[in-house]
Amino acid sequence: MESIGPQSVELSADGTRFFTMLRPGTKEFLEFVRNKFDVTIWSTGMQAYVESIFDFIGIEGFTLWGRAFCKKIENCTEGEPYEKPLRQITEDLTQIAIVDNTPAMFNKCPLNGILIGTWRGDPNDSELQHLACYLDWLSNQKSMQRNHQAWRIETLCMRAY
Repeated sequence: MESIGPQSVELSADGTRFFTMLRPGTKEFLEFVRNKFDVTIWSTGMQAYVESIFDFIGIEGFTLWGRAFCKKIENCTEGEPYEKPLRQITEDLTQIAIVDNTPAMFNKCPLNGILIGTWRGDPNDSELQHLACYLDWLSNQKSMQRNHQAWRIETLCMRAY
């Protein structure tokens, strides 16, 4: 079997083979958010791809939305040509956060967007642990809408107490 790395897993979606790796802490993070929030996993990948990965992870209880639920941005010249229109989920954007590694995904709702770093295979990555701490704090606020640009620093400060 081919591999892209020692932790890679070969999966298939609609007859197409692909390899994937899970970011450190993925399962623990998904268990945490599943128990704390109503979660929609929203990907610009195809629906079968998203479902294949979640079948492998083995954690249920999420709404899984693939590319068909994204809005194609016409004449997009940079980044992903898709956006994730949050109003498909709810009209009340004060109680919703979108976590993505592509800032264009929340251009229309910047106060809802939490930018997470792209994972490049670092086995010591702890981004999801920090994010869980931040989301836990955020869930106790009156509104989830705010400027999230400094969320990592805020989380480090919270954890220091």
